[in-house]
Amino acid sequence: MADSLLSIGKTAVLANSRLLNTTGNNIANINTPGYVRQRTTFVSEQFGLGVGQGTTERLVNEFTQKQLRRDTTNAAYSSQYLAEANRLDALFSNAANSIATGMNNLFQQIQTANNDPTQLSNRQLVIGTSQSLLDQFKSMSTLIADQEQFLNQQLDSSVNEVNDLIGQIATYNNDIVSYGSSNSRPIPLDLLDRRDNAILKLAEYVDIQTVNSNSGEKLVFMASGQALVVERGEFNLLSMRGEPDPNDRIIELTLQSNDKVKLELDAQGVGGKIGALTDYRLQVVNPTQRQLGQLSLALADSMNTQNKLGLTLNGTLGQDLFRLPVSQGLAFAANTGSGGINVEIEPGRSNQLPPNDFLVEVIDANNITITALDEFGRPTANSRTLNSPTGFPADFDASDAPVPPSDFDLFGLKLQVGNVAVDDKFVLKPLGAAARSMQMATNRAEDVALAGPLRGEFASANLGNGRIDGVKIFATDTPAFTSSSLVNGPYTVTYQGQDSADNDRFVFSITDNTGAVLGEARFTSNNFNNVLANSVGSPSLKETLGFDFNLTGVPRPGDTFTIAFNENGFNDNRNGLELSALQNASLVRRNPEPFGAGVNQYSLNQSYATMVGNIGERTRQARTADEANTAILEQTTLWYESLSGVNLDEEAADLVRFQQSYAAAAKILATSQTVFDTLLQAVR
Repeated sequence: MADSLLSIGKTAVLANSRLLNTTGNNIANINTPGYVRQRTTFVSEQFGLGVGQGTTERLVNEFTQKQLRRDTTNAAYSSQYLAEANRLDALFSNAANSIATGMNNLFQQIQTANNDPTQLSNRQLVIGTSQSLLDQFKSMSTLIADQEQFLNQQLDSSVNEVNDLIGQIATYNNDIVSYGSSNSRPIPLDLLDRRDNAILKLAEYVDIQTVNSNSGEKLVFMASGQALVVERGEFNLLSMRGEPDPNDRIIELTLQSNDKVKLELDAQGVGGKIGALTDYRLQVVNPTQRQLGQLSLALADSMNTQNKLGLTLNGTLGQDLFRLPVSQGLAFAANTGSGGINVEIEPGRSNQLPPNDFLVEVIDANNITITALDEFGRPTANSRTLNSPTGFPADFDASDAPVPPSDFDLFGLKLQVGNVAVDDKFVLKPLGAAARSMQMATNRAEDVALAGPLRGEFASANLGNGRIDGVKIFATDTPAFTSSSLVNGPYTVTYQGQDSADNDRFVFSITDNTGAVLGEARFTSNNFNNVLANSVGSPSLKETLGFDFNLTGVPRPGDTFTIAFNENGFNDNRNGLELSALQNASLVRRNPEPFGAGVNQYSLNQSYATMVGNIGERTRQARTADEANTAILEQTTLWYESLSGVNLDEEAADLVRFQQSYAAAAKILATSQTVFDTLLQAVR
């Protein structure tokens, strides 16, 4: 009996000592990151002779742990996205940075100049306000570019951290497998804690899934299926590169065993902090930079185009007010040709330029395609095919379509293609640096062309009350104009009356100052609008001469009218009014879809408001998502901690209970000693 009590007491003391050790270890590690509460359980020995084999295990619910990783990924994503979005939102929500205010100030100064076109100081204000607006475009674009560089730095740092965590997890897997699963050499539980903690940290950066292998390893995969950590301690690494733009960051998976094998990952669905950085760059930063560049080009090009249709204070045709930038296409590393591509906006066609980047591919020795790219850099269905019969080098603009359809616009671009080779590819980014590359083409106040270059007059001997009205200039680079005169002008328009052979036809003849007949205009009614557009023959006089006009009133046969160059038109503001009208004109293309596909053009202010609205909406969505994901993570963490976390109250209660059990077990040993001594005394 004493022998049995001794055995029972010994196992009881050892068991309770182990329980006290486990409880003490839990209390000691309450502030240790990643520590999982442990519990020791025992089985009774056979035949009621004490405590049997004990096992110490971690209290982990696999489902809760996976839920915690998922919610950690979501919370890290929304928190990182919101942190980045707040920076750009603060930049554009500041009234002092408003491009819209700058544009409105410019058009206000143009209107002031229109009120008194003879005042040179008013025109100087137009030049000064234009320069201030360009400075504002440059400042905003530079700040966005700085944020893009900051994003790249964070991406590089995050990828390094991810690769370090992947290596740690693989090392822990090796260490855990090396212990095996035997009772004689159990796996140290702290290794499992460290591995789980590394996996949880990894979940902050990317969305992952884990699988338990039979050997005890944790296999880690990205949510899209690519393996990060596989069996036998092998793993793959993430890397970043820019192709073809070094400022871009493309996520790749590189095999540890063969670094030449690379797999490019889709930018969408990465999750975590890295996913937030890539998504924010693709959804907000890059589109904002492109839209800002598109807006600056649309404003500058439309003002250049309209200014060239007017007359300056010096009495000459207007020229460019702004100098538009030229950019170079970015070549892919696999290109074999020696030439590159220069791209610029074709003058007067900025309204055809969508807020996109473009991919140029050399199909064969005579053909290239240019395709608009979506926000993720993927080709869309909107492409153009261009043919050069003589091969390359070659220049292309909107007139170079093989069979120009009515909506062929080449996206408003003008290309200079060098000595390229078949299968060469280039990415064109004409908008990326446009807003910070714009410059003034003139600083002379006299160069603001407020006057119309032509004026219409009627002969005093006319019998009717017809008048020339609505002289509209479409182009001044036609043979009809020199820089300061109308070639063979003034032109004379004579009303011939109704055609004797066809009483339904009203006829006007147009002659120059030499008496040469330029053409004849015919109308089927007495609504004499767009006289030159109704001229007989193709092309019409409107296209040949570059202007048109209306006749109002009722002319009599033989009445004559003249179209003359507007000499000494200092007090004329007709072209200035056209410049003012650009403020509300539809000048900015919404997307690369054909113009007939719904509303596809904005005004300048609408375009800017859309851009700022997108930033604000993305920030609002990020703020809402961050609040929701943070609350969910807090709830999941409490759920996880309720089982795996250390509760001091519970551990203190266990400590008292196990202490009492230990004391009771010691009493058993004391009792067995007393019984044994009594037996010895009895046999002496």
